[in-house]
Amino acid sequence: EAVPCVECGACNLVCPTCHCFILEEAGTAESAARWRNWDSCQYPGFARVAGGANPRSRRGQRLSNRFSKKFEFFPEKAGVIACTGCGRCYEGCLGKIDIREILKIIATEEKQTD
Repeated sequence: EAVPCVECGACNLVCPTCHCFILEEAGTAESAARWRNWDSCQYPGFARVAGGANPRSRRGQRLSNRFSKKFEFFPEKAGVIACTGCGRCYEGCLGKIDIREILKIIATEEKQTD
């Protein structure tokens, strides 16, 4: 449930497996600097692309993307789940969304459909 999410990004910023960043730059043609800043897939502008389109403009889409990255994408691509189960995301979450509880609900629903 994405309703309690306030899009603060705390869950990502405390997660030991989250690694997203955004490149920032400033300066002039004579002197410029570029650096990486931590980013969060829960921020409203995270998936925005050139021209302003945003394929994940809704909060629920971003939360769903976070779960699919950790539990589908990483296992398929790297052979590991990108969640340690530590609960830091829950501790930092202002909306108190507990990824562990959501996984239990998903597992229960999958058992019921089998």
